[in-house]
Amino acid sequence: MAMEPAAQCFEDRDGGIGWTVDDRPGRVLEAFFAGYDRAFILPDEKEDLAGFQACLGLNGRKFPFAPWPVRELVMIGQDQPGGPVLAGANFLATLIGGRIAVALNYAYVEPAARGRGLLRRVLGAVEQASRAALDRMSAPVTLFIEQNDPLRLSAEHYAADSAFSGIDQVDRLAVWARMGAKLVDLDYVQPPLSAGQQADGALVYAALRHDGPGLPGEFLAAHLTSFFGISVLKGIDPVTSREAAAQIDAVRQAGTVRLLPMEPPIAALRQDPPPADGSLIALARRLSA
Repeated sequence: MAMEPAAQCFEDRDGGIGWTVDDRPGRVLEAFFAGYDRAFILPDEKEDLAGFQACLGLNGRKFPFAPWPVRELVMIGQDQPGGPVLAGANFLATLIGGRIAVALNYAYVEPAARGRGLLRRVLGAVEQASRAALDRMSAPVTLFIEQNDPLRLSAEHYAADSAFSGIDQVDRLAVWARMGAKLVDLDYVQPPLSAGQQADGALVYAALRHDGPGLPGEFLAAHLTSFFGISVLKGIDPVTSREAAAQIDAVRQAGTVRLLPMEPPIAALRQDPPPADGSLIALARRLSA
């Protein structure tokens, strides 16, 4: 199925919030980026405006490494047209077989708008926008997110990100656990976002809205190929990235990749002293054994 670039952004309303989505650089990206720039600080996980523009500029192109229908999108939520942005998201939707895999690259809710249940509404709007962009309104959707690993962040980065975002790292994990997120049993490393950045190994990967105890390896491999190749590497075949190629190969060979509950490791992280497993995924594996 050949995907054509969308002619215009579209709006939908949920709970009084208007969601405006676009697949091109422009007004929506600029409005999204203003809030995004206030929400993210860590150097190797932060995209600059040129990076977002490059990713959105790939829409409509064909890639031998990603033969599936795919679309990079940016979204903002407002109480009324022209009003202040309350929340935003950037995500990549890929139709793999009959299921849509969504890499929720970045999502934020402005501090003044927190406490209104907007994160759950963001997720619903991301699902709807992904289905519309790929013309598959009844397709099931699996959402994927990167999360900071409190056990692998340096003390400096832990404190800086918590202060900048206004939420502690473990509390943030708990928020996503309430959204239904489960940890993907993968030693996850984000390849470098640009030539001036480093690979980021202080992250874990998680999935939402997926039934069953695990993910098919081929489905996850296809998703990671699309995500790494487009949202991270800006159109470069992920086989050229050591970090990307190793993870894609690992999940493909696994057959099925487990989804591990987040609640047990979160409870362990709240203990004093904290566990010494070295990483959140190692802790989750131990507690799920």
